[in-house]
Amino acid sequence: MSEEKGADGGIPRHLPPKGSDTRSQELLYDPNIPTPSHSEHARTMVSKIGTGTLCTLSSEPEGYPYGSFVTYAIHDGNPIFLISGLAEHTKNLLDSPQSSLLVAEAGEGNPLALGRTTLIGDCERMSDEERESAKQVFLASHPDATFYVDFKDFYFYKLIVQSARYIGGFGRMSWIGGDDWMAAEPDPLANAAADIIEHMNDDHRDAMIECCKKLSKATDTSDATMTGIDRYGFEMSAMTEQGPRPIRLAFKNQAHTSEDARMEIIALVKKARSQK
Repeated sequence: MSEEKGADGGIPRHLPPKGSDTRSQELLYDPNIPTPSHSEHARTMVSKIGTGTLCTLSSEPEGYPYGSFVTYAIHDGNPIFLISGLAEHTKNLLDSPQSSLLVAEAGEGNPLALGRTTLIGDCERMSDEERESAKQVFLASHPDATFYVDFKDFYFYKLIVQSARYIGGFGRMSWIGGDDWMAAEPDPLANAAADIIEHMNDDHRDAMIECCKKLSKATDTSDATMTGIDRYGFEMSAMTEQGPRPIRLAFKNQAHTSEDARMEIIALVKKARSQK
């Protein structure tokens, strides 16, 4: 299974803010500009969160799905777990490696409008040769595990991703093949995005209003807030005479750091202000 590709190799997710209904409204920006694929969105989400529901096939009662809360880290593209040999999910995995990991975003509002990803594959105990690298990766994400990481009855397991189901909110969903999952990379701005968005909304609304008016079809924008940013560009909610409308603008160059993003945003603002 693999995801349907857009013109730039990714899946356009050019949709309004979560929960909005704009079925009869014209899109006010170019739908062909670069945007992260669903693979990239899913990899970014899973790389950021670190907790999820591991689902295994129950040994007793036999054959029923069994879900348990786990912590995980990403090791060479696959989620890994440090789990006790006494845990029910470990006993289940000894009988059948078939499993999945559900990772879900937290937030306010309708939970069904938030993102989630389910990774599907076989979950197997990691080899002794992999243990040291697994330990380093896992402790970097979960330092509290230092207390029990060397207990003799705790083992590292790895879920080898064969496919994934990504849901980014209402209307944003697809199956992702294992090759697409492994080829995708988490967004490099993911950890800085919240601070960038807060700064832009607190201090530079005038610049975003100008960008909406001059670089999109939302020429009647009276206010604008940034709602998302990634390596390819950023998204805003523009207040227009028809209400809030989604606007996405693309960077000229991919942004890999906060400073890159700052320079790309400045370039777009200058471009907007140079147009009459």
